[in-house]
Amino acid sequence: MAPQAPSGPAPGGLCFLSGAALPERKSFPLTDLYVALATVLWGSDYLFAKIALREVSPVSFAAIRTLISTAAMLPFFLRREPDWRVKPRHLAALLGLALLGTFANRIFWAAGMNLTTASNASLLSTTSPIFVLIVSFFLLRASVTWQAALGIFVSFLGVTLVIQGDWLEWARGGGNVWGDLCMLLASLTWAFFTVLAKFLMKEYSSLKVTAYIMVIGSLLFLPFLGNDHPGGWSGVSTLGWLSVLYVAFTGNLMAYLLWMHGIQHIGPVRTIFYSYLTPVTAILLAVPFLNETLTPAQIGGALVVFVGVFLARS
Repeated sequence: MAPQAPSGPAPGGLCFLSGAALPERKSFPLTDLYVALATVLWGSDYLFAKIALREVSPVSFAAIRTLISTAAMLPFFLRREPDWRVKPRHLAALLGLALLGTFANRIFWAAGMNLTTASNASLLSTTSPIFVLIVSFFLLRASVTWQAALGIFVSFLGVTLVIQGDWLEWARGGGNVWGDLCMLLASLTWAFFTVLAKFLMKEYSSLKVTAYIMVIGSLLFLPFLGNDHPGGWSGVSTLGWLSVLYVAFTGNLMAYLLWMHGIQHIGPVRTIFYSYLTPVTAILLAVPFLNETLTPAQIGGALVVFVGVFLARS
């Protein structure tokens, strides 16, 4: 869940996406190691999500992951944020952001992971910064330089290369095209969420907004928890449960804290470049453990996407 990126590490949290100015500090190798570890943990989430989704439905997986990560992070939030009050007129906005950034985003992500390969999912998740640029342009009238526009164009050429094999297979009656589309929708919903959340960041800290959105998102998932498991949870193996717990704790707690530590000490610009390690890690784990294969088109498309994202961020 980036993210998150990450997705980029979009599943991590809001603080590093809020646009808040953070001081650049003198770097030291240990912090770089922490940030690299965060992206590796996010990359490994793709492997364990695929394992969990063999036994747990996408909706239940998204619900359990959200509930566990929220419960784990609340003590951290409570210690760091002294004032939890929000203005009543902002409750509707928080609900909308929770629907978009937690509920819809995580269902699309889980559905995509269930229907496509971990390699494709991780590569397509790198489009989140591109979608953020596009949404910012249309909603905020943000200026887009020619270099950013070129980066957007190049990135989508790369996406086309990554998924073209699935489109051809789909035309023959197979392929993972619906999973690819779900992953792109996950990136798109995260982009809308990221841009719209900035309006509330003017009133509250990113920590408070994150906490409210996670709690509301957890409540939204409660009615759906277990409804698609009529046989109960006893059929889920120990490995299945451990995989769910791994994704909930590593991606949404450990990696988030390591990533935020990196932003605080080496700054957001240097930190964000480590996000390229996430799909690399996912692919390196998916090929041997999930028996996935990469085509030359996917490898070339991944490189093109990376170049496009680099141009757009420059």
